[in-house]
Parts: sequence; structure tokens; C-alpha cells
Amino acid sequence: MNLQAISIGENTKTRRISNTTLIILAFSSVFYSRIAATTIRFSLLNLLHFAIIPLVCAIALSTTRTRNPKQISLCLSLLTGLLVLFGVTIASAFWNHAGLINAIVSFMMLGEPFMFLLAMSCISISTESFKRIKNFLYWSALINFLLAVVQKPLIDSGRLFAGGLNGTDGCGGVFFVSGAGNYVSATISLMITIFLFTTEKKAPLPMRIFAAVAALWHILFSDSKQLVLTYGVAWVLLILVNSKDIGKTLKLVIGLTTIVFTGMWCVENLPAFKSYTAWARPELYGSDGLAWYAKLYSFHLILDNYQSPLNWLFGLGPGHTVSRLGAWFLRDYASLLGPLGSTSTSIGQQSMDFVAGFWLTSGSSLFSPIFGWVGIWGDLGLLGLAAYIYLGYLVWQNFCLDDGLKTTLLSVFVIGWIFTQMEEPGYMISTALILGIPWQERHLKERNIR
Repeated sequence: MNLQAISIGENTKTRRISNTTLIILAFSSVFYSRIAATTIRFSLLNLLHFAIIPLVCAIALSTTRTRNPKQISLCLSLLTGLLVLFGVTIASAFWNHAGLINAIVSFMMLGEPFMFLLAMSCISISTESFKRIKNFLYWSALINFLLAVVQKPLIDSGRLFAGGLNGTDGCGGVFFVSGAGNYVSATISLMITIFLFTTEKKAPLPMRIFAAVAALWHILFSDSKQLVLTYGVAWVLLILVNSKDIGKTLKLVIGLTTIVFTGMWCVENLPAFKSYTAWARPELYGSDGLAWYAKLYSFHLILDNYQSPLNWLFGLGPGHTVSRLGAWFLRDYASLLGPLGSTSTSIGQQSMDFVAGFWLTSGSSLFSPIFGWVGIWGDLGLLGLAAYIYLGYLVWQNFCLDDGLKTTLLSVFVIGWIFTQMEEPGYMISTALILGIPWQERHLKERNIR
């Protein structure tokens, strides 16, 4: 990044438009790749973003002309964090004799959203370009919702059947077909609703009401129960974060209490909410309960494969445990990655077999032993976990400008204990864009004042 460059003036409109186009292209390469690959039956299209996002990030860094000290400091911090994560991933691969392609793909899965935010934070755009990016996000969310609405009756009737999916699990919107597409798709609708009510308060009231109703319906018909739990826990964490502000804490507690009691009434009186009683089984959660046995299965399996104290620092190698790379990706793209020298262990497959063969995990991914945080720790050890958390801390400090955005990031932290959405590109890039837009808006206002 050119730290001595000149400030951006009105005569750089061409470059600003180019930067905007690049951001939209990077987002689209992730957001629409799944549905495009499914439609034209070309699965490798899902991998195109691994090249586009680093390229967009490199172009943004090499062409930036900012002299804003805060902007420069943020970019350098994100870049440093990404380099540390990359270094730890390479070291883990070297120590555990994992393939170089494993390290590259693992780094991209974890680092992509931070690269995207780095690209957004180092560019300066005009008011018109900012509105263009924001409107593109809104239209993309609407397209995702409408596709899910159309898919629901087609899947239930058997006229749309793909990848062994049936019932509601296939309502993935633009993320059709993928294993957890319904959760990712519904999360986008919910994130947009929170964004409109807490961050984008000037949005037209009919638009905000439509988004709220659509998100609730989306969660119900896609059977994405985990989102209720995820955002409920995220709300509790937000209360703890704001505990020093008595007034704000009281408002958050009252709001959460109202939603909880409303939800309990719905569960007891409305058939559409009956499925939410599935988790109300106290015998599963005791010290010897099956929930803990299932959730910690891969944790114990990873520890059983430790051969050196250094495994605590570097893990068992990228893609060698229960990350998305180790559990699915290496298997699904074996024909491509095998000739490139990919390596694997039996840990991912053992965990997958356990999930398929145990009634509790096969019925709900809430109890799955394959989830984001254990995958990062298992693959990259405590050093990899620390590098990832540091990047998350940078995002928290710089991009979470209000309680709605904080809730969005806290929900990512919570979902990391449930399943592997933290390594799902569509989910993470959408989250990054939602966090990046308010930052750009504030930066734009500050630049206009100067």
C-alpha cells in the first residue's frame, strides 16, 4: 500500500467507480456462485472466488491513495493479522506434513472475509458508489429470499430434488444446493433485518417491516431453528458487553425478555412453532448427557491423535481434522486437489460417520461434533486459533459501530460453536459486507467534512 500517496479528489471518479465494481464483483463471486454452479452443473465455479477476492484485495491495496492515518493503521493491522494467520497455517502444514494446497485452501477459507474487509477499508468511494454497493446488497438479499420461497413448495412436492435433499433443508435460496444452505440463506434475511432496524434507521418503514416479516417467515419455512438460539445467545453476550451502561442494559434485557415470552407463547399456541420444542429435553444436557458426548466427540478424537506437545500449538495440519476443509472439501474436490498434493487423515471421515450413525447428530446439527472453533483448533492449534481471534478482534474494534453490528459479529462467534458456517464463504462475505458498509459511510462523512 502506498502510504505517501495523495488524497483522493473529484478527479478520481473513474478509479472510485472501478473500486466499487471490484467490490461488487468480489461479493457476487461468492454470493451467487452456488446457485450458478448448480444451475449450469459446473461445481468448479464455486472455487472462482478463491482467485477473485485476493486479486481484488491486491488491486485495492496497490491503487489506494489514502493519507488518512486511521485508515492506514486499520489496513496495516488487517494485513498483519492475515500474514500471521498465513504464517501459522504454513507452519502447521510443514510440521504435520500436510500438502501445500491444504494450507492455501485453509487460509483462504478462514482469511477471505478479512481480505474482503481489507479491500473495503483501503478504498475511498463517492456517495453515489456507496449507494450502489448498499443497493446491490439489498437486491441480493431480496433475490435470495424469493428464490427460497420458490424452492420450498417445489422441494416439498418432489419436483425439485437435488443432492439427496428433501423437505425444508434444501431451501437455500442462492445457496442451493449446499448442506447447510437453508441456515445460511435465512441468516442473510435476518442480518438484513437487524441492519435496517439498528444501523440503517433512515430506511423506509415499509421496507423495514417487509424485511422483518420476510425474515421471520424465512426462518420458519426453512426450519432454521438454530438461528433463534444463535441470535438469542448473541443478544445475551451483547447485554454482558454493555453491562456498564445501565440504561442500555435495561433496554436490552426488556427487549430480550419480551421476545422470549412471545416466542414461548408462539411455541405453545401456534403449530408453525411446534418444532422448537425439539431441544426441550433436559436429560440430554446433564454432565453425562448425550448432547455433550456428541458435541465433544471430535475434540476427544483430535486429542487422541496428538503425538507431540507441539500439536497443541500447530494442531494436526490444515484439513486434517474437522474443519470444513477436512470434513467435506477435500473429499468433494478430490479429483482436483489430489493431483495438487492434498493430504488428509481419517479424523474428518470418522466424525462424519459418527454424525450419520448417531440418532442425535443425524437429527440436528446443533449437536454436531463438526463445528468452526474445534475445526480451527484441530487443524491449526492454539496459534491458529489466536491469529483468527486477533483478526476478529480487529473487526470488533473497527467495524462494529453500533449494537446491531455487534450482535451480527457475536452471532458469528456463537454459530462457530454449532456448525461450520464460519468457513462458508457466502455467509462470511455477506457478514463482511454488512459490517463494511457502515464503516465506509462513516469514512465518507469524515472525508466530506475535511
